[in-house]
Amino acid sequence: MKTLFISFIGLVLGTCIPVSASDAPQGDLLELHSCQLYIGGCIASSEITQEGQYQLRVWNFSGGVHDGTSLRGLQVALLEASDQNLAVNGTRASDAMAYLPQSASQAEVAALLDWLKTGNPQLSRAKLQVRTVPMSFSHMRNAVSFSAGSFLQIETTPFAPCGLVSCGESLWYTPRSTFESYTVGVTSKAVVREPALALQWIDHGKNNIFEGRFGEGTTIKAAFTPPALVCVADHAQHE
Repeated sequence: MKTLFISFIGLVLGTCIPVSASDAPQGDLLELHSCQLYIGGCIASSEITQEGQYQLRVWNFSGGVHDGTSLRGLQVALLEASDQNLAVNGTRASDAMAYLPQSASQAEVAALLDWLKTGNPQLSRAKLQVRTVPMSFSHMRNAVSFSAGSFLQIETTPFAPCGLVSCGESLWYTPRSTFESYTVGVTSKAVVREPALALQWIDHGKNNIFEGRFGEGTTIKAAFTPPALVCVADHAQHE
């Protein structure tokens, strides 16, 4: 009776019970940019004003609840376009497309879209459109593959051991997304064709994707794990 009475008082007063860390949406996160992220200064300086006008983010939910709806097993993607470099903090998109899974129920679609808008308030200032398409997300031997209909196809791989170094690679940007932990991967394939945004973006073999985890109740600054570059003794000959 005491428990029921406390619950009733909470409802009358409109008291919200916080979502526990175990219920917070969580999973894998990809953030792909149309400029390189972990690169030498000579390349970064040449790209900073010429590239970076497109950004694609993909969330793959391993668990969590939003608005009373489980998001486990679902994905949502957000493609943004601008006349500015979106890898630079403070810039914003003028146009955006949200991709939602065709297999999701109406309640799941509504929860995903609300979660996306809540976590990205800048979308209120962009022209946002929505597509519902078949989606797939998979891991295989540290590689990630994602597709959203015929509009998005992304494949990533880790940095190759003994990769060549030019100008001395380092991290030039930080994620626009909220990560728990992240690193920079290599985009082995990126094909983005979005007629509604008049956008065709094709990349491969670039260090232009942040990969990591989101959610899980973390409130601390995301930890960056540098890509694994071995054979350091051989780097000098390439600089």
